[in-house]
Amino acid sequence: MKLQKYFYNIANYGIRIIFGLIIFVLCLQSMFSTSFLGVITKEDGSLQSRTLNISDSPIKHLLVFVLFIAVLVLVRKIWQKAMKQKKWNVFFEKLTMPKMMKFLTIVVGAAGFLWIIVTQMRAGSDPAKIYALAMQWRENDFSGYAEGGYLFRYPYQAGIVLFYYFLSFVLGVDNFIGLQLVNVAALLVVYYLLAKLAAFYWKDDEKIQAAAYLGIAIWVPIFFYITYLYGILLGMACSLAAVYLSVKYLETRKYLYMIAAALCIGIATVFKMNCLIYLVAIACFLVYDMIVTSGWKNKLRSLLFIGLMILGVECCNQAVYSYVENLTGYETPEGEVMVSWIVMGLQETPIGPGHYSGYIGDVFVKYDYDTEKITEASIADIKKILTRMSENPLDEGIPFFARKSAFQWNDPTFIGMELNDNRQTTLGMSDWAQSVTNGDASVGLSVWLNYMQTLILLGVLCYIVLHWRSQNLYELFGAVIFVGGYLFHFFWESSSSYTIPYFVIIIPYAVKGWLDTVRFMDDKVAQYAVIKGNTEQKAVSVTDRKKPRVMTLVAILVWVTLLVGFSRTNLFDRTIALDDGEEARKQFYHVNQTEETYLENGYYTVSPYLAEDLALVEQNGEVKTEAVSDEIAQKIAIAEAAKGKTLRFRNSEQVLAVLPEDNNRLTTYMDDSMNMFYDFELEADANWQVVLAGEDSYFIVISGMALTYDVENNQVYLEEYTQTDAQKWMIR
Repeated sequence: MKLQKYFYNIANYGIRIIFGLIIFVLCLQSMFSTSFLGVITKEDGSLQSRTLNISDSPIKHLLVFVLFIAVLVLVRKIWQKAMKQKKWNVFFEKLTMPKMMKFLTIVVGAAGFLWIIVTQMRAGSDPAKIYALAMQWRENDFSGYAEGGYLFRYPYQAGIVLFYYFLSFVLGVDNFIGLQLVNVAALLVVYYLLAKLAAFYWKDDEKIQAAAYLGIAIWVPIFFYITYLYGILLGMACSLAAVYLSVKYLETRKYLYMIAAALCIGIATVFKMNCLIYLVAIACFLVYDMIVTSGWKNKLRSLLFIGLMILGVECCNQAVYSYVENLTGYETPEGEVMVSWIVMGLQETPIGPGHYSGYIGDVFVKYDYDTEKITEASIADIKKILTRMSENPLDEGIPFFARKSAFQWNDPTFIGMELNDNRQTTLGMSDWAQSVTNGDASVGLSVWLNYMQTLILLGVLCYIVLHWRSQNLYELFGAVIFVGGYLFHFFWESSSSYTIPYFVIIIPYAVKGWLDTVRFMDDKVAQYAVIKGNTEQKAVSVTDRKKPRVMTLVAILVWVTLLVGFSRTNLFDRTIALDDGEEARKQFYHVNQTEETYLENGYYTVSPYLAEDLALVEQNGEVKTEAVSDEIAQKIAIAEAAKGKTLRFRNSEQVLAVLPEDNNRLTTYMDDSMNMFYDFELEADANWQVVLAGEDSYFIVISGMALTYDVENNQVYLEEYTQTDAQKWMIR
């Protein structure tokens, strides 16, 4: 029993300490700075997407938190007063928990359905590749497995491709809207399971389930992922199902829950391999259960559970690979080596620390797909990077990981709106939808989410403080998953789209922290009222309160002193109070981001002013003109970019771009920085300025050069911007 108690204390307080330290650092970054995806101007005048940071006011964030708690206290008072009235008491007795959950589910589901139907966004970036491969399979085109192809490099994506392939038989070919609606269903499962897990964590709190559901639904970044066909929501739904079934097993010890959980985690890893983090978390609690539970039968049963989950993962993935091999006729390739992603996660990249840099593709080709050589080279590069960081930790190591943490966790939108921006749509983006993704509404939403992010993190800290002595280790299930996700992406390739599933998991802890803080304050006010009217009780209470709180007050004083001292150092500015200057602030708030033209985002036919009967088109990477017709190939999507406009050819999704280092040669390429094949070495600029030249005519300009049409030779090229008729274009 002593050994079990000793182990329990290590596990319980160890998890709380690690969880608390991570949340504390993220909370500091959230209060002192804000991250977002912006652009920078390079030395050659071209633009580059880059994660930027702006300074924030911790005082404002703290005041918002105090005001938020005060409002909750007031709401609780009103609630308590209303419950004393018979009519309200009867009403809330009829409003059961299942009814509240059903109502919230209908609201979220309807909102998701409305967003998808109104926007009708086609897949972009890597999801476009996944979706295109699934549709190619319907045409018996399996070239993705050919040497150098997408699935040749990333065979672990076969699961999600196969899933969309199967769904196409039910929903129809090229029905991307149907696939997005499947994401809505997955999102509802995520909300429901997180609320049910909250009810499991804190069984004595009757309000936590509905409150957790409401808190998660209000935090909207995950909502915008319903149009992102990349398996994130599907994998998360299956993983949380495995977690929920695991806790049901711990309650009942029924074999049925073991089998179902093993199947769910297996399917989850088919969608996204990083769902293995959930498996590790479940296994940790099962190992703990084996140590503390009595009876060999229960110990062996938990051990069997771990084995079943590992078997479930292996069987589900092997089943997928076997079926795909029979379907395509290709053997499953080894693909790019996973350790290469760690090298990339430790590199400084144009987008941000640890983002995709092309390293995995370069080393894959350099060593002719030889897994052993690639592994050796990657490990050698990891050693070099870590050695350099360890030799100069204050200038390279600590600032790099701090900025990487901010890059992944301190963007209040978790790039949810960016993933919905500049996407091809069937109907064209309406004004209000465009405003939400990249307009005035997006600014307001970003500001609101910025404060909400701090509210969530401070709420989690309140939970940790108020439940520090809790003897319920199982309430830390979600905390362990979050810690696992944080540590994994501390070294892995970084992106907010990878970390958002783990941030959602901590929202129930924040909600619990808010509720218990309100109850704590309410109780203290009530105690003060009683004590105030009883002098003898007041004297006793003051004496009793001093002893247990001395260490707490000393600890708080030490923390505040250290924080104040650290805030005055240069290292604090390079790790916590990150700030990229006034230009970054203007980008975040869309200050002075005025339109060069009156063009709205949409699809246009672009014709030379000197030859209005011709239309600009793209053919095999070349920009040409052809006679105007109703062909879709002649449609060009003109949309707001981070700074300027993009011109994207409708038939191929390629953008019109310029190669400054190659004599400003025109080219076309996939411009999305989230694209796995995005070539940073291309040094292409795709941000155009569309300037009104006259009635219905425009200049299309980039870096002092203008798109020009040679009427005699029927050629399109770039020339110095001189505002000649040859540089005018009709956009209709």
